[in-house]
Amino acid sequence: MKKVLYILVFLLSGNLCFAQKNKIAFYGGIEWQPAIRKYQPAVHLNVRGYVNDRVSLGAALSYTSEKHAENFGYLADRTRSNHATLNFLVQNDVINNDKVFFSTYLSTGLYFLSLVNPDETSTQNQYNEIDGMWIVNQYEVPRKLNRDLFYNIQGGVDFSVKIGSMTKENISVYLTTRAGYQFVLGNGDIANGNQFTKPVVSFGVTFKGNK
Repeated sequence: MKKVLYILVFLLSGNLCFAQKNKIAFYGGIEWQPAIRKYQPAVHLNVRGYVNDRVSLGAALSYTSEKHAENFGYLADRTRSNHATLNFLVQNDVINNDKVFFSTYLSTGLYFLSLVNPDETSTQNQYNEIDGMWIVNQYEVPRKLNRDLFYNIQGGVDFSVKIGSMTKENISVYLTTRAGYQFVLGNGDIANGNQFTKPVVSFGVTFKGNK
């Protein structure tokens, strides 16, 4: 896998001599993310700004959860693990035209894991000011049992095919498939990073337009 990452870094580092483009891309989709027991569907979002014709920089976020019938040694009848990643993203469009683009990407950041007891909650207050009056909204939050923090790095490819456009806003819409391999490094109290070091696949829609 190290050779694959070296190739991705080489491809991402190329094509830096093109004129800058005032473009932005937003992707939203469902990602199959490895959790403690098995893969779970995760919400995946990323936003990128183009620095030239091919290379874009941005941030990626994914979130999923998994229910467990066991308590992992804590005082609970059942538990739920919450999994989130927040990464810096670099993407290089190897093929880029109006109908299709094929890209390599590399992202790195943090992997957050928390374990909660869904049967035991606490009340949290949220204050909002509306027309000069303060409104208090109360909501229930499951009790946190523990949390782990890992380092996350992911490399892969992005293949997108144009399916339409919004003419008035000059926005192109693409059907997108993203496939990669993530490395999660570190040891925690709840789990170890190598439990999440696996392939990831995502399907969704990309919107590309002017800033």
